[in-house]
Amino acid sequence: MKSSDLYNPLVKFILRSPLHGLMSHNTLLLTFTGRKSGKVYTTPINYVREGATLTLITHRRRGWWKNVRTPAPVTAYVQGLAHVETLDAPATVTAIQHVYRGIPPERAVQLAPEAVIIKIALN
Repeated sequence: MKSSDLYNPLVKFILRSPLHGLMSHNTLLLTFTGRKSGKVYTTPINYVREGATLTLITHRRRGWWKNVRTPAPVTAYVQGLAHVETLDAPATVTAIQHVYRGIPPERAVQLAPEAVIIKIALN
């Protein structure tokens, strides 16, 4: 059993409850449609808001981000248009440090090669 099999349902429960304030300042539920299956998925993910844009980061091995490789409608308790953004290594490290505030710089550098940056333009 993967740790996300236990973690994700708990996080989803908290974010949908009156307790959401414990996590909603940096974690949201992202709902999107599978590009092949047409099935609707919801996954918790860390984010940071910059004006009318949300920046999210996920690991390359998690395949859900491929559903927003080309701009695709998503719901993140707000409506928006998500897309995967290709950044050079220094910009990826900066994005990781921005989303994961307080992460040691050397850890951000380690995460960068496998990080996928997703931007959501808010409607």
